[in-house]
Amino acid sequence: MRPAIVALLLAGIACEVFAYWGMNTVRGRRAFDEMAGILPLAAAPTGVVLILLAALLWWRTWGKRG
Repeated sequence: MRPAIVALLLAGIACEVFAYWGMNTVRGRRAFDEMAGILPLAAAPTGVVLILLAALLWWRTWGKRG
């Protein structure tokens, strides 16, 4: 795989892990209370977009080989 696809995929997974930690664990909710709680909330859709972009790029490069 191309390095850009791997980088996008890893960044997307990292965003999703951060969002889960920030919204669903006691330590995460304590670290991101009140208005700071928007960070994990915004990381969730960002991670989805990055993962979908990596999948789209992988699909386009795979289609050109076949």
